[in-house]
Amino acid sequence: MMSMIMASFLSAALLLLVPGILTEKSSIELVVVNSISNTPNKSYSTDVAFRGVLIGAMRRLQETTAGFNFTYTEDRNYGPFLVSVNGVAGNNTENPFWELLVQTGGNGTTIRPDVGIGCYIPEPNDRIILKFTEFVSGSHSVSGNSSNPGNLTAAKTSRLDSIELVVVNNISNTTNKTYSTDIAFRGVLIGAMRRLQTNSGFNFTYTEDPNYGPFLVSVNGVAGNNTEKTFWELLVQTGGNGTIIRPDVGIGCYIPKQNDRIILNFTKFTTNSASGSCTNPGVLLFLVGLFFVF
Repeated sequence: MMSMIMASFLSAALLLLVPGILTEKSSIELVVVNSISNTPNKSYSTDVAFRGVLIGAMRRLQETTAGFNFTYTEDRNYGPFLVSVNGVAGNNTENPFWELLVQTGGNGTTIRPDVGIGCYIPEPNDRIILKFTEFVSGSHSVSGNSSNPGNLTAAKTSRLDSIELVVVNNISNTTNKTYSTDIAFRGVLIGAMRRLQTNSGFNFTYTEDPNYGPFLVSVNGVAGNNTEKTFWELLVQTGGNGTIIRPDVGIGCYIPKQNDRIILNFTKFTTNSASGSCTNPGVLLFLVGLFFVF
């Protein structure tokens, strides 16, 4: 067991030293289905970056394939909202929308992910199905998918859960700063952070990685540094006083629960801290897989 753990840590260290590892890609199939007009299905093949999110693979497909295109908007609380595929758009009046389905392993069970195109992480050989269909209240199509995240919370968009956010700087040993904020029902963490930024003295910056999503750059003016190997790590104390975990996704995809304590921890990279965090998703999301497998 210990040898397996050590092997995982060595692999983690190698990942930071060998940037080429992040260029690893897996093949997936994407199928566009229009169940309303009954037009023929269209199938495409594309690549997804290692532990990359689906929208990154869709962007790559759009750039390389003339016959495929899509548009989306960014929902403040829920992330990317798929508007149209190949020129066909949803309509709030008639209730059609683009639903995300996944046939695992290409020929396996078809599932409805509980996240959308901005957070779903395809597995090798997944068949991604973008299905244009009608919204039916009470059906499974209400749950997570690639269309309007606000719509899909089934009239619960006005519900806000309370969470606590703590900023910790273990390097300068400054006093921790604690904030309270609200998060929309099944909303992602970055939405709560945006809400907090408007009126509390809290601020943060991030960049958008095309394959991995939001990458947290700084909190309250303090930024990570590649030379000094400093970064902002995402930790979560579940239920406020429960176990502290390292999520396997970052601020753009982590969905806090009621009374979670979110900890943004400024620290230095070590093999022991090399797990999922709110910083570079390409590096740190890979490492969490290694950390928790054994």
